[in-house]
Amino acid sequence: MTPPRRRLVPDYVATAGLEVPPRIGVERTTLLHAAPGASAEGLDAAARRLLALVEDEGTLSVYECAAQLGLPYAVVRMMAAALAASGAVVTREPPAPAQLPDPALLDVVLHGLRAL
Repeated sequence: MTPPRRRLVPDYVATAGLEVPPRIGVERTTLLHAAPGASAEGLDAAARRLLALVEDEGTLSVYECAAQLGLPYAVVRMMAAALAASGAVVTREPPAPAQLPDPALLDVVLHGLRAL
């Protein structure tokens, strides 16, 4: 059985001429979630799918969205930036490593949970 073939569509065609707004930095690890009351009116099909994904799944990174939608990262990055500029999607950077819990503490908690 042969694997399904992906369409070979240039990114500039798939994005329908969208440009990343200069003031919005959207990268692979940028987290996306739908803004309260976000409307899909006036969006193309791919942007509607992205908005529906983050509405249904909650907060996802741009890379996770690209994987789930089966679209190139560059395309999803541009759509996410355009949706953020329109206010339909809210972006935020993931927590810095210094803000994450200490791995040793997580190991102690995990060991305690396993002991239950």
